[in-house]
Amino acid sequence: MPNNTNVFSVIVTYNGIRWIKKCLESIIDQCQVIVIDNNSQDDTVELIKNEFPEVQLLEQSKNLGFGKANNLGISIAMQKGADYVFLLNQDAYVDAAAIEKLSHFANSNKDYGIICPIHCNWEATHLERSFSEYINYANNKDFYSDYVLQKPIKTVYDVPFVAAAAWLITKECINRIGGFDPIFFHLGEDANYCQRVLYHGLKIGVLPEVRIYHDTMNRIYPHLEKYSEQYFFKKSYHNKAKYADINLKQIEKKIHYQKKQLLKSIVLAAVKLNKFNFLGALKEYRQFSQQMRESLISREKNVITGKHYLDL
Repeated sequence: MPNNTNVFSVIVTYNGIRWIKKCLESIIDQCQVIVIDNNSQDDTVELIKNEFPEVQLLEQSKNLGFGKANNLGISIAMQKGADYVFLLNQDAYVDAAAIEKLSHFANSNKDYGIICPIHCNWEATHLERSFSEYINYANNKDFYSDYVLQKPIKTVYDVPFVAAAAWLITKECINRIGGFDPIFFHLGEDANYCQRVLYHGLKIGVLPEVRIYHDTMNRIYPHLEKYSEQYFFKKSYHNKAKYADINLKQIEKKIHYQKKQLLKSIVLAAVKLNKFNFLGALKEYRQFSQQMRESLISREKNVITGKHYLDL
């Protein structure tokens, strides 16, 4: 039985056979573990059942997406009396005693809603690329300076955002904020959650004494052809992350301006008799309008405190 019985780790899996054994080995003795499997088609589920029978495994008949699957795990953890929920990506593993250190800090610093480790690459040779941007000078002016100039390392470094590869979320934060907003299927949901955490008066902190190791080196970021399927997918989560941000002021004015710009693209394509650009711009305008309807409904809900999007 793990020592930290009031801490539950929630791990969402999808075809994670490459990483899941190391991921679970790193966390299984630190806290109770809930795995939500998003209908994996490889041997992920079989490995968990055979090698980690103590894990509470919930197999899904379809891919729920990252946010909705995590919401299911968070709900179960809270129903079981969790004081903290540690979200961990399937392609990451943690330091020994990571949960103890994170929860110890959280116990003494109630103004934090999310506490994160340092994100290193899988091989532990570098900072993870995206993480190095989350902690840059614009987001925290002290982090790199403290290390390079050999100044005393702080206990915590505040940031406005860290990706949800490894979040310790407090019970107070969950009670105040809820879960991930379902307008996001995959990507953008963690940015939106951080926006809500800050809006409702809680902090996000990185603890330099704790590390995770995250395999992101083989992720492919292809060049996006305008009006391609991937172009519209990226536009969708970017638009929602931007306009569903409850910290954003003059939202109606900003949406109106963006619609005018999109309409200009439609008119320009029509004048030039460019059918491809005309149909693409028209589709983008229609999708943007739908995304804004969703974002405005989201904003109305998320400015109110509550256990939103959770089965509690």
